[in-house]
Amino acid sequence: MIGHQAFWVLWGGQLVSLLGSTAASFALGLIVYAETGNVAVLALITGVSTFGSIYLAPVCGAVADYFDRKPTALFCNVALALVASILAWIAYLGVGERVPWLLGLVFVSALFNTGLSVTLAASVRELRSEANLTRVNGVTSLLENGPIVAGPLLGAAIYAFLAPALIFVLDASTFLLCALVVLFVRWPPRPATGRTLRLRPFAGAAAGLAHIWRERDLRTLQLSFAGVNLFNGLAIAAMTAFVVSASTEGKDAWNLAAVNVAGALGLLLGSVIVFALATRVDRRWLIAGGVVCGALVGRLLLVVTVIPVIWVLAYTVRNLCVQASNAPLTAIWQERVPKDIQATVFGARRLMGQGLYPLAVLVGGLLGAGALNDSAAVEWVLTTIGLAFAGVDSGITAVILIAGAGELILGLVLLTSKALRKLTHAPEPSEDDSDPAKARTNPAPT
Repeated sequence: MIGHQAFWVLWGGQLVSLLGSTAASFALGLIVYAETGNVAVLALITGVSTFGSIYLAPVCGAVADYFDRKPTALFCNVALALVASILAWIAYLGVGERVPWLLGLVFVSALFNTGLSVTLAASVRELRSEANLTRVNGVTSLLENGPIVAGPLLGAAIYAFLAPALIFVLDASTFLLCALVVLFVRWPPRPATGRTLRLRPFAGAAAGLAHIWRERDLRTLQLSFAGVNLFNGLAIAAMTAFVVSASTEGKDAWNLAAVNVAGALGLLLGSVIVFALATRVDRRWLIAGGVVCGALVGRLLLVVTVIPVIWVLAYTVRNLCVQASNAPLTAIWQERVPKDIQATVFGARRLMGQGLYPLAVLVGGLLGAGALNDSAAVEWVLTTIGLAFAGVDSGITAVILIAGAGELILGLVLLTSKALRKLTHAPEPSEDDSDPAKARTNPAPT
């Protein structure tokens, strides 16, 4: 099975796998907190996972490019099934003194998940022949985001009515199912490059970063979205705090749940919109317009009212816009980066784009609770413009306004950017693209 049929089978398997993974991720937090009662442990698990999935992404990508796509995807799925099986055993025995084991497993899982993610992203261009891959990425986004809604519900049901360990057994089973699916998928042979094949993960990671830095238009695009992610990180904690503190008594948990569900649905709606408009709307408007609209509605509109319905609308539109930007943005990278180094470059792209995000989350929390909250000038400005609400710290509102303004400015810059205007037009098919049967001769991630 090869080509378009293989694409659908492969991503159908991923849909099932992501459902299990989302349920398992949800359950892991419940299990750890229920058995340890320690928020610091939860934070540590998140930090370990982030380190593996963001800061080591270029290394994972370089390793993934060394091997063929099929064995890489197969190995990652089997490895993740093994990790999930061990997590099931720990959940059955009880976390207790096994927190170090848990942290190690989460770290390993993050590495293999990252390797699988960049491998699949790099496979899209090999399995699909369209010049403009935006619509295809709308489909993959839809399949990837569907489990965000259903996964936590599935995890909660198994956790409450059966046994927590069974969630990880389910997760392991879905990974094994994906591995079985991969066995029936045949990727086209990768094109000859004439480069010598060497496994040098860190040198390959550096080469991926260097590739982005050499390509001026790609560099401009990636630095712009690094800024967007920076402002997004600043606002994350503040947005949660705003919804909780501005809610009427007894409604905070319900309102927070409602906006989280709305955000997940927004991702799904965004994928549908991209699929429908991919060939009808200039990708520049989807990408930059998504950033502008997300800033105006998803950030600035959120803090002008304490009406929960408006919050739900803001979260929905915010994530809809995020998805409207991400799918065509990914398509650009798939079209512009040589096939044999795509996993390497995608890993480097993740580091460049998201590397500051965890720090931004921390800084946003500190500003909202500290410097901006203690500022009389900030309090006076918010009171003057009518954004000082009972129960809401001024620092929380100020952080969201700063983040929204930053995203809005970057979106407007992108909208007028010559780099984005050039990149949003699909390139002419290369010789390698037009002849997928060419043999692969020792490609290297450099």
